[in-house]
Amino acid sequence: MTGINRRTFLGWAAAAPVLLHSRVTLAVVDNFPAQRFASANHAADGLFYLNIFDGLGKEVAKHLLPSRAHQIVSHPTKPWVLAVARRPGTTIDIFDYQTGSLVARLNCSRGYHLYGHAQITIDGRYLLTTEKSPSHEDGRLVVRDIEQNFKIAKDHSTAGIGPHELRLFADQRTMVIANGGIQTKGREKINLESMQPSLTYVDIHSGKLLEQVYLPAQYHQSSIRHLDISPNGQVLIAMQYQGNPGDSVPLIALHSRGEAIQALAIPAHINGRLNQYCGSACFDSTGDFAAVSAPRGNLITLWNIKTQQFHAAIKVNDGCGIAKTKHAGEFIVSSGAGRLYTLDSQKMTRTAIPTTLKVKWDNHLSIIAQV
Repeated sequence: MTGINRRTFLGWAAAAPVLLHSRVTLAVVDNFPAQRFASANHAADGLFYLNIFDGLGKEVAKHLLPSRAHQIVSHPTKPWVLAVARRPGTTIDIFDYQTGSLVARLNCSRGYHLYGHAQITIDGRYLLTTEKSPSHEDGRLVVRDIEQNFKIAKDHSTAGIGPHELRLFADQRTMVIANGGIQTKGREKINLESMQPSLTYVDIHSGKLLEQVYLPAQYHQSSIRHLDISPNGQVLIAMQYQGNPGDSVPLIALHSRGEAIQALAIPAHINGRLNQYCGSACFDSTGDFAAVSAPRGNLITLWNIKTQQFHAAIKVNDGCGIAKTKHAGEFIVSSGAGRLYTLDSQKMTRTAIPTTLKVKWDNHLSIIAQV
């Protein structure tokens, strides 16, 4: 048995009893009930909502959305959460979770549409989104000044087609952007044979392209879609392959500035179950552990970042949304089946959170900064 296979075996062996005996038990974590999480969802009444809930799965606030949303981001200094429309949507709802009121509904500029993701600078001043413009082939990094009634302050190139998730570095100037490389018409993909995904680093104030890296040419159909940044500036990438379903290609990778993209080795029997599709990527609070979801494979993969090795995979039906807690190696996971779990990658446990919410969670889960 090789080292990776042994780890894989141990991971599954440890996870299986947890899956078999998973019950509605509360995670024993200090201040866990006080934490707040948010996700968009599709409810049983057929409508789309933004829900905020605590660490025990109890609803705190709820807001009806005009259409399906993707990522939820929270304002660092105001009790606001922002629901970003899924591609090719054009609206961002800004919701005050303390008053339960809609602060504003932003609309894209004429002809633009969103890609479902946003970031807010730590001082609360600027809202940044990835968008598609009718007059540019490359994607756009649109900067809105929140203090100037969300007036557009900058409109930079992302230096690549089909930008998706973006994350702001601690310097509050450098944005890393996942350019998926896929040109679309509505939701139709029209350039799969020539697509060229990339990871770009852009100065949000000047728009200067600071660095751009690509996958090796043979993997040009591995669309870079989602990412996260660790406390030490390492970038975790989750990809979705657009080529032959039988190909063996990278789906998860790491990148550090000035270096090449480093694919992470997924054990073959796990890789074959991911259906060429990874969803959310998330570092834990330390940056030593990470989780990447594969909702079409019903798995959450767990990684030891120090050794850059696969740690385990835990079954979560249609699990995609991932948020870190403040504890090392611990994550909250949401699923399209309406379930919430706590995953501990050190203890190899999956604990159900007893939510009474009857919804299908969308692909992303966010922890809310409480102000």
